[in-house]
Amino acid sequence: MSNLGLLRKAREILARPQQSPLSGPIPTDVQAEGFVIERAAPHARPIFWETSDGRIVGPAVPEFLGRDKKAFWVSTTFEGNIWWINADLLRSRQQWAEQKPIIEVDRHLLKA
Repeated sequence: MSNLGLLRKAREILARPQQSPLSGPIPTDVQAEGFVIERAAPHARPIFWETSDGRIVGPAVPEFLGRDKKAFWVSTTFEGNIWWINADLLRSRQQWAEQKPIIEVDRHLLKA
């Protein structure tokens, strides 16, 4: 099962209204192809992470932890979306609080 397949399976689990993401068994087929997934601790501390555009976002509570042959992953729901975050992108609360705001500029307003 590819990482995309795992993400789809996690979304299915989280979408079940009768079952919260922290209850019930994890299906065994999620642990295929060397990717191991387990629930995060019920009282895990919030996490912060760096996005591809350089922003540090969060806080979000970890729901699942994953591991493949190359990396560790944390799954969380943030702003209504499920995120699988590579552990290399995790940042501290202090880094999140001290980041400078990103100022978006309309390139049409810039003079050449």
